[in-house]
Amino acid sequence: MPKILAGLGGLLLLSATSTGQPTINKVFSLSSAYDAGWTILPAASGGGYAIFGVQYANAGARPDAFYLRVDDNGNMLSHRILGAPNTDEILRSAIALPDGWLAAGTKSSPISRGWLVRLDAAGQVLWERTYATLSKFHRLLALASGDYLAVGSLNNELLLIGLKADGTVIWQQSYPAPEGLDAYITAGGNACIVLGRDRLSKVHLGTKQLVWSKTVSFRNLPVGAPDLGRLVGLAPLSGGLFAVIGSAYRELPTSLYTAHYAAVWTENGEPRWSRYLRGTARDDYDENEGFSVTYLPNAENILFCGKVNNNISVTRTDLSGNIVEQKEIVTPGPIYGARLIRHGIHYVMTGAVFSGNMNTYFYRSAGNSLSMQVDDTPPSATLSADRWQLHQEPSQQRAWIVASAEDVREVTFQLWALDGSLAREIRVWLTEGENRFPLDLVGLPDGLYWLSEKGAATPPKALVIQR
Repeated sequence: MPKILAGLGGLLLLSATSTGQPTINKVFSLSSAYDAGWTILPAASGGGYAIFGVQYANAGARPDAFYLRVDDNGNMLSHRILGAPNTDEILRSAIALPDGWLAAGTKSSPISRGWLVRLDAAGQVLWERTYATLSKFHRLLALASGDYLAVGSLNNELLLIGLKADGTVIWQQSYPAPEGLDAYITAGGNACIVLGRDRLSKVHLGTKQLVWSKTVSFRNLPVGAPDLGRLVGLAPLSGGLFAVIGSAYRELPTSLYTAHYAAVWTENGEPRWSRYLRGTARDDYDENEGFSVTYLPNAENILFCGKVNNNISVTRTDLSGNIVEQKEIVTPGPIYGARLIRHGIHYVMTGAVFSGNMNTYFYRSAGNSLSMQVDDTPPSATLSADRWQLHQEPSQQRAWIVASAEDVREVTFQLWALDGSLAREIRVWLTEGENRFPLDLVGLPDGLYWLSEKGAATPPKALVIQR
């Protein structure tokens, strides 16, 4: 039996039956093409949660930001699309206010600009501002002064902006570091730690000077082609430490190897430890990735949330990196980008689940435990290829789909970019036995893609283009 994760040190672990509360595991289909929750926050009043994310009305459509309000049991209360015609809107970060929300992201029309939105408690837009001096907002942080710090980028470099509550710019400064994807304010309030794709940096908020900036090393991957690291999140710990999560990739001749990366650093810029929580036992594609990290201060434990195969993976470690417990939560389809928070006695998550389309995911634990879930998704009525594999040939800018079938029929394979756009679609006839046919990748931008079989419950497979 899988172990149960302890939420707070010294407390008895509670099961769903002992609390009388069910575990909630839901998928919201907000559009027919693609929607994904990126941020989840407890509502300041009225209970429940707010989810901010992005959605596409159809394949090839422009993205819109969305606000989704659910009650404690995951029942939808309201859903608002935050977008305008002929523009692209994405919200990446939000802060709960006593009477609503302040959210930050990007608006493009077609120039990409920072975007700040003030919403009331019902999700109605009260005001919004765009900023021509930066291209993206990735993280919005509240300061003790009542002002805010926006973390983003300009020309792919790190940019910090101090803002008043009404969005007025107080100061801004760019730094020779990759764009800031996540950040937090240190305990004293005089500095911030910023995470980039493969870089960690510290900025003093008084002098606005860069204190240090260091590249993260993704070591000990299987021998092969050059590796690629991608950091996605960090969280402050106690004692001047912080935790980091991400993924490491290594492109092998016929496959892609991935590993769920975790580390702890000091705020002085020194790595304390690093390890791969999932993904070192094999030398092929394991679908192991890191998504978010949460600190449990009472237990001095860290929860690293990611993906193993198609399920959510949660690993609990102590501050020294020793694994205390590992847990898998089965979802209705392959998970992407899960964000885990602790709220009261519950663990709450959002993200996206791929089950034909990419749709928004919501999870709330029954009590002080992360519960194993059963996939009760009804089987697809569409016949699928009985088995299929994806083999990439990076030097040829193509991949091969190898499918085995028991009878003759037509199937459609679709290659999706992470922004929800349909990059390729091919229709082929399968004959009895093994079938092999090419997937042309010429002209596609570098990045991570998902290949799925249209109308089938067969799990999609990831493909990375890196030239």
